[in-house]
Amino acid sequence: MYTLKQFELQISDKIIHRGREYYENAAVVGFCETGKGFWHAEVMGTETYEVEVELFRKDKIKSYSCDCPYDGAICKHVVAVLFLLREEIINTAVPKKVTAETDFSKLLQKISLEEYQEFILAYAARDENFKSLFERHFANKDNNIDVGRRYTELLKSLIRDNSNRGFIDYRSVVRLAKEINGLLDEGRQYILKGNFSNAFIVLRAVLTEIIELITYCDDSGGYIGDIINSTIEMIMVVSGTEDVSTELQKEIFDFVQSAIKRPIYFDYGDFGYRMADVYQVLAVRLKKEDAYLNFIDGQIKAASADKHSYQKDYFVVRKIAFLKAIGNIGEAQKLLQKNLDIVNVRRGEVSSLIEEGDWSSAKKLIAEGIEIASKKDHPGTVADWQKELLRIAVLEKDTSVVRHYTKYFAFNRGFNTGYYNQWKDTFTINEWKGEIEKYIEERITDVELKYQKNKGKAWYSTNTVLLDLLAPVYIEEKYWDRLLALMSNETDLDRLLQYHDYMVKVYPVQLLAIYLPAFGRKGDVVGNRREYSDLAIKMDKVIKDIPKGKNEIIAVAEELIRKYPRRPAMIEELKKVIK
Repeated sequence: MYTLKQFELQISDKIIHRGREYYENAAVVGFCETGKGFWHAEVMGTETYEVEVELFRKDKIKSYSCDCPYDGAICKHVVAVLFLLREEIINTAVPKKVTAETDFSKLLQKISLEEYQEFILAYAARDENFKSLFERHFANKDNNIDVGRRYTELLKSLIRDNSNRGFIDYRSVVRLAKEINGLLDEGRQYILKGNFSNAFIVLRAVLTEIIELITYCDDSGGYIGDIINSTIEMIMVVSGTEDVSTELQKEIFDFVQSAIKRPIYFDYGDFGYRMADVYQVLAVRLKKEDAYLNFIDGQIKAASADKHSYQKDYFVVRKIAFLKAIGNIGEAQKLLQKNLDIVNVRRGEVSSLIEEGDWSSAKKLIAEGIEIASKKDHPGTVADWQKELLRIAVLEKDTSVVRHYTKYFAFNRGFNTGYYNQWKDTFTINEWKGEIEKYIEERITDVELKYQKNKGKAWYSTNTVLLDLLAPVYIEEKYWDRLLALMSNETDLDRLLQYHDYMVKVYPVQLLAIYLPAFGRKGDVVGNRREYSDLAIKMDKVIKDIPKGKNEIIAVAEELIRKYPRRPAMIEELKKVIK
């Protein structure tokens, strides 16, 4: 009989090894106890297999089953679950008296060199992964070991193992990503030890093999994309480290220069732009600015066929910044003036002019930018330029312009508290009272005129529109009586409860009178368990905040139960309120 403590001693090494891999790679999912001593789990393999294990006396394995096609005594999927069971039941239940690290350190000191070598030879013969890891780790001890080839072969093998007819599905991607991240961890260790040459060997192998995966895998979880980005970031770290030799910098430069020419880096994400960062750093360090500029020119030319190409605009902006960085101000300025139709180019020039205090020239560029954006029907860009005008107005202390734009942005596309208070701060207390009353009156008049114009066609009530428009103002100004008046004529429960937390301490009794009929109306229109549950939760919240209304709210719930006896789900949820 197998036991959780010692089952691996009774099962073949091959099955134990594969089962441990599944366990360590988190392939066991849906793990739970379905009854006393009965455990169920799913193990992701070629397919997802269901495993059942029955235990007694916690440690003893009474029975097990798996629906995989393996016809041996025990399969790797069951073994994976046993490892997890041992971790959950045995290892967590029995605290260790002495730490494993202390025991292991003492054990290592007792082992002779000959015993070390015998163990490594024997284990390497049984476990190809261990052998490969060992060879990679000590590759600097043997010039005959081609570390790059070892990593490439291992990556190709991992990809093959997780591919099915030329495609890698979501579950396989998760498993593969975990294995590749293990290799990236080796690269990180090399960096920490200052072994930048081996670190780059790892990173080059990973990026070369993994960039292709993005074209034939389900990366909806972003695992492969994250690996590519992490690899590029680590290459950047190596490239920017002062201790890296010139020879290695040239090697990285040549690799990046070759890789970045491939469209795949730009077609499947922002990888190409990140690689361009690495390219620029190395171009400066190696004094190969011309090569980098030739690359940028090539990208601009290739993207110029598309009139509104993001890639073209991006590299024009990048070229201007790079020319400035290397001291070629004249060329940068010529290119800038030639490409002022690109928003980021114009924005950069505007920022420079603002910093120089040339606000007049900045405003002229902004006005042209607004005109261009309006013709292209880009309202977001127009708004960005208007915010730049506000920024200049603040610097110039132009109160009328500040008021104009802060008021506009306070109410444009919803209510913005920051702009509202910025608008308010331009007035004295007495001035503000008149200004805000004027605004409120204008909104009421606008709504009434529009409603009268559409009378007979309007599907909305003026009260609801005014509540949406003016409630934020009433809250900021603490006009609680006016807000209550608008709420009194509103029938929609969800809209009313938006203002509950502001009003409940001021007008609890009045709110309850508004809520009770709204609860009843909500109960008439809800139609599924989620909505029933939501109604019950809202009733509970109001009971908690207005305890005096408990019996009246319960009465509404009871009335809804009587009214709709054929809605068992609603009855079940509302009974929670009654209890």
